[in-house]
Amino acid sequence: MPTVSARGDMEPMQAAADWLVRRLQSLGAETRLLESSGFPIVYGEIKGDSPRSILFYNHYDVQPPEPYEAWSSDPFEPAIRDGYLFARGSDDNKGSLMSRIHAVESVLKERGSLPVTVKFLFEGEEESGSTSLPGTVQRYQDLLAADACIWENARRDDAGNPSVALGNKGMHSFELRVRTANTDSHSGKANIYPNAIWRLIWALASLRSSDGAILVDGFYDGVPPLSPADEELCRNTPANGEAQARKLGLTELMSGNDNLSVNRALYYTPSFNIQGISGGYTGPGHKTVIPSEAFARIECRLVGDQDPDDIAAKIALQLQKNGYGDVEIVSKKAGAWPYRTAVDHPFVQLVSRTGAEVYGRPIVLMPSSPGTGPRYVFKYVPEMPIVALGVGHANSRAHAPNENIAIEDQFLTTKHVASILRQFAGV
Repeated sequence: MPTVSARGDMEPMQAAADWLVRRLQSLGAETRLLESSGFPIVYGEIKGDSPRSILFYNHYDVQPPEPYEAWSSDPFEPAIRDGYLFARGSDDNKGSLMSRIHAVESVLKERGSLPVTVKFLFEGEEESGSTSLPGTVQRYQDLLAADACIWENARRDDAGNPSVALGNKGMHSFELRVRTANTDSHSGKANIYPNAIWRLIWALASLRSSDGAILVDGFYDGVPPLSPADEELCRNTPANGEAQARKLGLTELMSGNDNLSVNRALYYTPSFNIQGISGGYTGPGHKTVIPSEAFARIECRLVGDQDPDDIAAKIALQLQKNGYGDVEIVSKKAGAWPYRTAVDHPFVQLVSRTGAEVYGRPIVLMPSSPGTGPRYVFKYVPEMPIVALGVGHANSRAHAPNENIAIEDQFLTTKHVASILRQFAGV
């Protein structure tokens, strides 16, 4: 099903939501489509034998498949090659979504009922910012309340170790635009006419130093120091720094290759990234021109108690303070807040223990995903631990051509979820 939310096409999204409703109903779930301002949000519930409950959060939308020519097979026609299944969404997030359904199905076949109540929440806008989800979760917070939540996805690391992720970074993204004149000019006058690209570069350089430090006053407010437990986790979690560097043809990562440095940078440190810059002439040959306009797209990943609205205000104030009040902030995106479950939470330990039993090797606890997701919307469901686990591996190519999963991992993740369902009732 070509459920590309970025295309805005309701027909495949509604078809997928309807299919999911029928699939959940085949398990005996009570289902409904929750009120949403965008694509359908599917809810299903199956009562269990104990008072405990688990919420499954997943999404059925996927990234655009382009460029098609880079795929070895049709991205929407799953293909199995050498023990791997190739398809758009196999890793992110349809494989993990189906592992939840298959786990529940297997436990029902095994024992006739579920040991805990399960609640399914499947949205169709995660790849486009989960715009509708916050309002829906707030509206249905009582319905969605659970003792624990299994989040959309996690992957094996570069050494093949299965992992679970305990959080997501937040995000503030925006665009900067500079206009220095009402038209481009002949570059022979470069000593007297201002260049918009230079202006933009200087403005950006005033916000981040060459060593990666973010120079916005108060930017690091809300970033907590590493606790002893967090530092121990960083030191003992395999970061595979050298392997990560080699994948990109590097000898050393910016953070250094040791576990502590890599993990601290990935999970506990905010970032200021330039996604792209445009301006001037970059076509064939030469065009001797002074650009009058330049444009950059920026993202900040946030941690701890950083607030995207607060970060936005501080960046605007810093540009003014640095003398770049003419650099316009445009197209400010909706912010996402950081969210993380404590590593010593009993549910985290249960997930880790059951995973080690299923995989036959220790589970790597990742304090957070280095990416951003909508976990923060469950602030309306307080005190619910959220742990991500899934079917991917280090070369699953999520969001890229030839996205894939190992078929073995699909089975193991399903078994892991089933084991959690069986054991959570007795915790």
